[in-house]
Amino acid sequence: MEINITQKENKKIEEDIINVNIEFSSNININDFKEYIEKYNKQELLGRVNNELVQINYKDVIIFYSDKKNNYCKTKAGEYIVKDKLYNIETYSNDFIRISKSCIVNIRHINSFNIGETGKIIVELDDGTREVISRRKVKDVLNYLGERGN
Repeated sequence: MEINITQKENKKIEEDIINVNIEFSSNININDFKEYIEKYNKQELLGRVNNELVQINYKDVIIFYSDKKNNYCKTKAGEYIVKDKLYNIETYSNDFIRISKSCIVNIRHINSFNIGETGKIIVELDDGTREVISRRKVKDVLNYLGERGN
């Protein structure tokens, strides 16, 4: 698929808004393209703290985790309850990697990887949080980091 982009300024459109018009032939599945754009356009999620909704930017999220029946995200500003499911959250950004069944970390907030006394790999995040990478996820994490390193 070839994508050609042309631009045309329209002073009637509000600031920070971009309208996209797409022309395509009948053999192109336009829904795939729309899903791709929508996925990368979304850069924030809603969190709740003290019955107040807060918009949280993906780059500020240090870790997502599940505890009991809720999912949480942690930023330097605080912890928030999020409604999103972890299996959806891990697709929101290429910076998110699942390290266990109940935990996703933002690689931009990783300080180090350490080997624990029992041989488990521990991720230390820039807020001091330490999480163990589950046995089943070690290979995925290593592959992910290898791909990002290239």
